[in-house]
Amino acid sequence: MVNLPDDLKKYERSQKFKPVFVFVLCEITAALFFVLTRNVMYQTEYIAKYNVIGHAFYTVIFTVPLFISGIFSALSEKTFYGTVEKVKISTTVDSMNSFKPSKETRYRKNTIYLYVKEDGGEVEKFRIYSGRAKEGQFLETYNNGDRVFHLYGSKYTVIIPKPSDTMSQCAVCGITTDINEEFCHKCGHTLPHMIFKTGGEDEKQDF
Repeated sequence: MVNLPDDLKKYERSQKFKPVFVFVLCEITAALFFVLTRNVMYQTEYIAKYNVIGHAFYTVIFTVPLFISGIFSALSEKTFYGTVEKVKISTTVDSMNSFKPSKETRYRKNTIYLYVKEDGGEVEKFRIYSGRAKEGQFLETYNNGDRVFHLYGSKYTVIIPKPSDTMSQCAVCGITTDINEEFCHKCGHTLPHMIFKTGGEDEKQDF
C-alpha cells in the first residue's frame, strides 16, 4: 500500500466522499419524489389497472442515481503504484451522438491500458485513458519498466521521474514542475518524486 503524505490522503478522502454524497442525495430526492407522487400515480386509471408499470417507473427512478453519481467507477478505482509490465493501446471508432450516430459525429477513440506489477508481485490491468484520439497525441508516453503512480480520484497516471530527469508531473493536476521542488506550483500538492525517491536504494519501500 502506498504511504501517502497528508495532503494527498486528504485529496483521496475528498474524492471518495463526493460520489457517495451525490448518490445519497439523489436517493433521498428519489425517495421524496416517491412519497409525494405514489398516491396520485397509483390512483390513475391506467396505473391502477397495471401496477407493474408504476413499479417499473419507480425502480428506474431509484436506479438512476447509481449511474449519475459515478459510484460504480468510484468503487472500482484505487490508488496504485508499480512497474509497467505491458502497454496496450486500443483504437476504435465512437460517436458524439450515441442515439443517432452519423458519419459527421464519428471520431477515433484511444483507450490505453497498463499492466502494472504492484507490491507483492501481482500484475493488474488498469485503464488509464479513454477518449478522443487527438492529432499529434503521443502514444508512447508509457513504456515497459516505467514506474507509475495513480492517485485515487485523479485522471492522471504519472511516471515517477528517473534520477536523470529534470521535471516531475503532479499526480493531482498533471502539471509538470521542476524536480527540485517538493510541491506542485499550481495546486500545491506533494509531487510524486517526493513520495518515491529516485536513485535505487533511496526509494521508499513502504508501499
